[in-house]
Amino acid sequence: MTPTRIALAVGLAGLAAVALVYWFVLAPGGAGGDIPSQVRSRQDVEQIVRNYLLENPEVIFEAARRMEQKEKDQRQTRMAEGATKHAADLFNRADAIVVGNPKGDVTIVEFFDYRCGPCRRLMPELAQLVKLDGNIRLIMKEFPILSRESELAARAALAANKQGKYWDFHLAMMKAEEVTPDSIMATARGVGIDMARLNTDMASPQVADVIARNHELAEKLGVDATPTFYIGDTPHSGAMPLSELKLAVADARKKAASGK
Repeated sequence: MTPTRIALAVGLAGLAAVALVYWFVLAPGGAGGDIPSQVRSRQDVEQIVRNYLLENPEVIFEAARRMEQKEKDQRQTRMAEGATKHAADLFNRADAIVVGNPKGDVTIVEFFDYRCGPCRRLMPELAQLVKLDGNIRLIMKEFPILSRESELAARAALAANKQGKYWDFHLAMMKAEEVTPDSIMATARGVGIDMARLNTDMASPQVADVIARNHELAEKLGVDATPTFYIGDTPHSGAMPLSELKLAVADARKKAASGK
């Protein structure tokens, strides 16, 4: 739990305590209407609130947990609704980069950044899932949000796609020790990419347009972090171990079979 969330939770808990005290002690006709006036001063109320929070500190963390869960639920709902509203752009864009089986019965969409630690740790398991399953259509959404180097790597990946080297570059870039201009170019050379053509394509308006439209789509869906997945039409946030990926794929198949 971040310090910011704790501070906000403290504020919420404090407000709740003040409201409770006000209703019991200060409000006209409230439950404490017959309490002597000497305990109704501002100092008395502040002391009551302070004592309440000191005696019940768990309220602060409970408020933070509930707030986080509420935010998560709202985000998931928005992303799920977005999958229906923007299905064509999410799943069937003409310029989509598709890995695995183009006619697979389950589509996975990943929004990722090459500098995203969880994305990098997850990549071997996601690649293994695609290889083992054989019936997964994986759509890669270049979504550079962390740095200028992230966007440079995304441009290189999209340019590599024009040479039929997207997946080779992607896997190698995810394994690279660092993401810098030099490492990006070294990775491209290492997988046999024509460097002159790569540099030209990286600067092309088409490559810039793909990245811009991915950002626009992410905003419409409520996607603001990496990695974010859609497995079928169900959104998932954060890195998922292979076991969870398999379960999510099985759920998507079951949902598709039932027509729901």
